[in-house]
Formats: sequence, structure tokens, C-alpha cells
Amino acid sequence: MNDAQSIRIGRADARPDCTDNSTTLRFLLYSHDSYGLGHLRRNLTIAKALLDRFHNASVIILTGSPCSTQFPLPANCDVVKIPAVGKDEVGRYVPRSLDLPLEDLIELRRQLILAAYRSFDPDVILVDHQPVGLLGEMLEVLEQARDAGKLLAFGCRDIVDAPAVVEKSWSVPACKLALEHFYDHVFIYGDQRVFDPVREYEPLRRIEEKVSVSGYVVNGSGHEPRKPQPGKKPRVLVTLGGGDDGTERIRNYLDALRLGPVGWTSHIVAGPLMPLQQVHAYKQEVKHSELREYVKISRFHGDIPGLMRQSNAIVSMAGYNSCMEILQSGTPAVLMPREQMRQEQSIRASRLAELGLAQHVPVGETKALRGAIEDALGSPRTTSASLNFDGLAAVCDVIGRQLGFEGSFSGGTAERNVVTACQ
Repeated sequence: MNDAQSIRIGRADARPDCTDNSTTLRFLLYSHDSYGLGHLRRNLTIAKALLDRFHNASVIILTGSPCSTQFPLPANCDVVKIPAVGKDEVGRYVPRSLDLPLEDLIELRRQLILAAYRSFDPDVILVDHQPVGLLGEMLEVLEQARDAGKLLAFGCRDIVDAPAVVEKSWSVPACKLALEHFYDHVFIYGDQRVFDPVREYEPLRRIEEKVSVSGYVVNGSGHEPRKPQPGKKPRVLVTLGGGDDGTERIRNYLDALRLGPVGWTSHIVAGPLMPLQQVHAYKQEVKHSELREYVKISRFHGDIPGLMRQSNAIVSMAGYNSCMEILQSGTPAVLMPREQMRQEQSIRASRLAELGLAQHVPVGETKALRGAIEDALGSPRTTSASLNFDGLAAVCDVIGRQLGFEGSFSGGTAERNVVTACQ
């Protein structure tokens, strides 16, 4: 028996008795949230699944997202907001709102995280994306939770960044310690047919025995796909995630509309992190131009998956949540990925394009964008490639087994959600 195995066995002995349905569980979900909405939205989706599966449970989400109060919370779930961090033009972390040195802000976040952990005393901790938190801010909590016998899990999207970048980032001593000795399980929210992180990322190969590629984590919508309506123009949805860096894409889209007659309506959702003055400027531009009859601009919408299903084509960035919701909707899509700071979106857009699941158009190629939109509007919703969207059920299953429920835990197994992506 190696040291890691003995640590895990000892910790399991200290966990709550989960052999009956009266057990009350507490889950602490952490996401650093420096850019966009993806980490927060994924943790909200996981929180709802955990609460649906484990009755009598409570969930706290630790997040730095400035949009943490803009999404509805399930019952028995709340958010602890820590001061927000953003990125500058070259990708360095900087305070988003407070006029503090970065090291002071991280220390403040660390103390708030530690206080939340000690007060809430969770049974399970699920850390998103950053193995030891932003700049190591979760390390002390992980050490204390390990010693207290908590169940520790790490989860991240399928594509983190280029393999060399991930190797460098996750091989520093603190990350290596956490991945190899602190965490009981590592979830990769993806499908190996699109991207195989265990093969691509060396740090995951070193701990392959406790890694599961769970399937995509996505919250579906109840809306039915839009059916053709005689006499009505088709609808294109333009969605830009959080909107931090969506400005150039809106400009590209409006310029593409001006290249010729437009036979469709457009709803542009700029994103709640796009500056208000920039959204207002685009609204005024549309209002005082020939585009006003068929272009609507919103800063935020609470049900993007519903809009996707009700659209005939989608123009989007290539973030994790956006792409998964697009594929689940079956609506033909054109992806304009973020190309700065991380290669994640470019890799995802390229892989999906190679599989015939979306079109990939780089930012700035206005004529190519116009042609891709017209192609998407002419494409049927036929399907040909099955992808695994069963990640929520898989995460709950593994956590249940790790806690000792052995399949008898409260709540039924989530309905399998294997869907087909649009060709």
C-alpha cells in the first residue's frame, strides 16, 4: 500500500455514516472565476444535481464571480462571494474592483475561504479548475480538510489549455501534492471522442487510477427546438458568454450583416460582463441604422439554452458551457473562439469543426463569417455523432460510492442524458 492509498483509507474511516437516507450532507464547491461565467455556471449546475440526488443536503458555492447573484439558486444552496479578480490585456491576474495590491486581495480571499470552510464544516469539497485555487488560495483548506477526513474532489472542463501549459502549471509542487495526495477523485467533464485529457495531459496520466472522464456537465432546457414557421424569418442567436471580450465579435457580426441582404432576424446577447457603455453604443448604432428592423441587443438573458433551442442558427464563442449547450440543442452553430491568454477555446472549436459538429471562423474574417452563417441557416438539425452528456449523473454516482451509499442513497439515478450533436 502506498502513502496516498493509506491517506485515503484513513480519511474514509472518518467520514459520516451514509447508510441511511436521514444523513445530512454538506457540500462546498469552489470556483475562482476570474474571467467569464463558465466556472460559476458549471458549479451551479453541479450544485442542483447534488441536491436532487442527495436529499437533506446543503451546498455553499465559493466564487469570485461578479455575476454570482444574477442566476437563480436551487433550494438549500447559497453563494459566498469573495472579492473578484480579473485579467489584464496580457492575461495577468489583477483585482477587478478593489484598489488593492494583488497579493493583499489574494490574502483577503484566502481568509474568507478559510472562514467559510471552518464555519460550514462540509463533508465534501469539490474544487473547480485550479487544483489549489487561484494562486494557492485553497491550499490551507485542502490540508485541513484532508486531516479532518473530508471527501476531496477536483473537477475541470475537458480542455484546460495547451498540453505544455497544463504540464507546467500542474507540475509545480503545490499542485502536484494536491492532485497526487489530497484529492480522492478527479473528474474531467468531457467526452474522450472529442478530446482525451488523460492522453493529452501528463499530470493526469500520473494519477490515472483516480481520474474519470465523466461526460459533459450541462443543464438542459425544456424548450423544444424551433420548427419552421411559414412567413417568418429564421432567427440567429449571437451569444458571447460573459462578454468580457465580446466587443470585437459583435463588430464582426454587424459588419457581416452589412455585406448583403439579410433574410433573418438576430438576437445578440452581449453578456453581463461587457461594459454598459459599450452595450449602449451598439444599441444606438443599431437603432440609427438599417439594422434596426431585424437586430435586437440584450446585455443578459437568464435562459441561453432556451434561446438556443428556439433559434435556427447560433454564432458563439467556444467556451465550455456555450459549446455544450449548443451541441445539446442541436442548432447549427458558428464558433468564434477566444484566441488570447489560453488556447482552450481554439482547441475546442477546431476539434468540433473536425468532427463536423460546428463551423470555426476566426475573429476578424467577416466574409467567412457571413458565409458560415448562411451555411448554418441552410443546415438541417440532422444528427450523426453521439456524445456523452451524462456528467452530472456520473459525478453524483462517484461521490455516492465514495461516501459509502453503495447505490442506496437518497434520490434516484439521474436519467441518462446521451444526446446527439448537430452535424
